[in-house]
Amino acid sequence: MDRRHWLLLGAALACIAGLFLWIGELDLDMQGILSPSATPSSPPSPTEK
Repeated sequence: MDRRHWLLLGAALACIAGLFLWIGELDLDMQGILSPSATPSSPPSPTEK
């Protein structure tokens, strides 16, 4: 293979790696959104005026 093919292969591998990182980031974001957050055990009391 000549240099042009190696550059094309490197660019394709970089694009695939970028896609995997992007999908992984989206997966982590979705886990943070979908996971139940800590809810307080008692509701806050209303303040008196």
